Amino acid sequence: MASDADSAALGSAVATSDARSVNDEAGFSSEGKHVVDSATCMIQSENSIADADGSERLERDSEYYFDDQLITFAVERKLFRVHRYFLVRDSEFFRDLFSIPSPPGEIVEGTSDDRPIRLEGVKIDEFRCLLRFFYDSTYGCSIITLEDWISLLSISTRYIFTKIRDLAVLRISTQSAVTPIQKITLAHQFDIPQWIPPALVDLCKRQEPIDDEEAECLGIRTVVKIAQARELARDRRYVTWTPRAYHPYDRVYSYNDRGILDVVSELWPEYKTHIPDPPPVLLGMR
Repeated sequence: MASDADSAALGSAVATSDARSVNDEAGFSSEGKHVVDSATCMIQSENSIADADGSERLERDSEYYFDDQLITFAVERKLFRVHRYFLVRDSEFFRDLFSIPSPPGEIVEGTSDDRPIRLEGVKIDEFRCLLRFFYDSTYGCSIITLEDWISLLSISTRYIFTKIRDLAVLRISTQSAVTPIQKITLAHQFDIPQWIPPALVDLCKRQEPIDDEEAECLGIRTVVKIAQARELARDRRYVTWTPRAYHPYDRVYSYNDRGILDVVSELWPEYKTHIPDPPPVLLGMR
């Protein structure tokens, strides 16, 4: 028969064992610390994952987490090292270029100064304008001069930066410094047919004849057709003038833009679909 001391010791041991069992079930050790089971502690949800130490694992943002790298380009005799992100985002050409897998064991072009991606036929000023557009336009457009816009038009057309090209076309078309001769030349060079009919109308309305330099830019066939259009516009009285009463050597001109556009459509039927609606008849002075 157990003594009272033995009974007390046995009761204390049972109580301690029960307490440990309760603590273990509750997730605590006998010292009162929380026990973390690596197999069951991974708390998963749609937006977050908890690591084994209980801290929440950070999730990559779907829109603004860039897995980017720097790419080296050779333009003429200059090296440029720039972020790939902008090129892939805005250019169909570069998206396709960087999606091509590299041959095993071969050094990838663009990863070093010794193996740059060479942009043949591109001028340094054109590439700099493109990079300035990407990097320096945070607080306002960094492309200001007509020459820069033409450079941006050139490289955006070559490498299929569709949205940048559309913007360059819009900005150049609103520049008052662009002459009709420049618009026709650029339209042929960069495939902008909608510029040609209005430019031809302006040349028909212009009083000065085509000079030698302009003729060289346009080509002999275009010059001959412009001369025909100018004659037809005046013969049909789409371009008329009257002398100013108090100064007989000064003339007031009037233009029938609809009629001049009909002449353009007649001589250049290939641009018929690009002829815009004309403005009202305008009065001009010379």
